[in-house]
Amino acid sequence: MKTGLLLLLMVFSLHGYSQPADSLKKHIDTALLILEANSLYSGKVNWPALREKVYKAAAHATTKAETFTALTLAFTELGDHHAAYYMGDSSFRLTDSALLKRQDDSLKAEWARGARIKTFMMEDIAYISIPTLTGSKQEVINQYANWIYDGVAKLAAQKPKSWIIDLRLNVGGNIRPMMAGLGAFFKDGIVGYYMDRSGVAFEPSSFRNGEFLVDDKVQATVKNKISGFTKAKVAVLIGAGTASSGEISAVFLSTRKCTRIFGDATAGLANTTNGFVFDNDNAYFLITVASLANKKKQRLSNYVLPQKFVAANNMFSNLSEDNVVQAAKEWLRKK
Repeated sequence: MKTGLLLLLMVFSLHGYSQPADSLKKHIDTALLILEANSLYSGKVNWPALREKVYKAAAHATTKAETFTALTLAFTELGDHHAAYYMGDSSFRLTDSALLKRQDDSLKAEWARGARIKTFMMEDIAYISIPTLTGSKQEVINQYANWIYDGVAKLAAQKPKSWIIDLRLNVGGNIRPMMAGLGAFFKDGIVGYYMDRSGVAFEPSSFRNGEFLVDDKVQATVKNKISGFTKAKVAVLIGAGTASSGEISAVFLSTRKCTRIFGDATAGLANTTNGFVFDNDNAYFLITVASLANKKKQRLSNYVLPQKFVAANNMFSNLSEDNVVQAAKEWLRKK
């Protein structure tokens, strides 16, 4: 009898330890449901086991804010380096230590100088760098798109024989102004899709008459349009600083003929995210919901690899000494 009572007390004690208060359990359940239902990587997680792990970690929480650390366990299980979790003054992202080691001081120094579009001629080669561009309002998208487009137009007026498009400082943001600004390089047609975890392709990205479209809708209004140069020879530069929309830009550019990618592997975030607000707008998840797919609706890797690997020295302040730029110029000048 005493043994049975002792076992009952042990079970009750363990159960009590692993279960937060009902109101907090509901908060945790809502958060985990969002991740399970929407994350691209949901299938790799044992959700019942994860729930118990989060409950246990949050057992002594007395407020929703105190469940924050417990819920970060879900992000660790998902392994989503593109994801973020915000609640009040707290925020969480998985650290990609290997990527951070690849991002040298030259990259960090250039990022610290702010987003800039560099355009100039290297004798008969036109050079343009496309930086990180954030913002979701249409007027901002239009502004950025024209910023890039005008830079391309000024270079085109100098009749270059070939082009370098440098994406090594582009950690992402909004791809719409990037692609709209580079529309003159693309012929009509689909360049890619997004693909959910079930393998369903959606939101085709395409070009028509030099304009960038998603789901057959023009994404930016470009003024002062010029004639396209869809057959121009183009070298695209990538590296550890190329992420997210920067990577997708590289993938879309690689669909062109007479195009070659130089540099090093990218950050591994060539996918798409979506935001989810919960807890009466007090908590926010940004999570990866879909991969990138090519125009044949084949799922692509999160990483973009160059066709020509070049050991980077990232001489952004003196591109005449930059190894990746020099390799690109050598190829561009070959007949």
